Amino acid sequence: NHASVWPSVGLCGHCLQRFLSSSCRKFTCHLCDRSFTEKWALNNHMKLHTGEKPFKCTWPTCHYSFLTASAMKDHYRTHTGEKSFLCDLCGFAGGTRHALTKHRRQHTGEKPFKCDECNFASTTQSHLTRHKRVHTGEKPYRCPWCDYRSNCAENIRKHILHTGKHEGVKMYNCPKCDYGTNVPVEFRNHLKEQHPDIENPDLAYLHAGKGPRQPMK
Repeated sequence: NHASVWPSVGLCGHCLQRFLSSSCRKFTCHLCDRSFTEKWALNNHMKLHTGEKPFKCTWPTCHYSFLTASAMKDHYRTHTGEKSFLCDLCGFAGGTRHALTKHRRQHTGEKPFKCDECNFASTTQSHLTRHKRVHTGEKPYRCPWCDYRSNCAENIRKHILHTGKHEGVKMYNCPKCDYGTNVPVEFRNHLKEQHPDIENPDLAYLHAGKGPRQPMK
């Protein structure tokens, strides 16, 4: 009945299965009714409601903060390049446990994210979210220069760059000079070589991709 548990490993003491019964989830959020098996898990969840992010990245010039220490450590590896999560079936190495879990689905064929309206299943939550827009008709991504909308951000990029309707538009624009390009690698290299003083080049890169500059006249 899953009444006896091993909190240290998150397993039921009777059948060694992951917690399946609601009787095991004794800690409930009073704001959204989600329940957890451990008090610390509830505490971490509550930070989603409060917006608290107490774990700050210690890398120089990086200002990211996180809900949990483990999330901060995963992020920190993006600075160091460390990839300590190794696949035992091939040569893949991931920087985070999540990256390894996602990769292993290529071997197992597992598709845990399932649509509740059709038979679609995906290896990632993001792909499922995008698919669900087929049912809802939602098109949250809009071209800055015309009325074209899409349910996928990648389609906006293709629309701007390959339809010929917006010649001269640059997807990636430097926040410190007039440089612009449609090639992400070129933009990253520009930031590193021409503006090494930018505090967070990765963040600048993300923002640059969100607002195409008006075509040159």
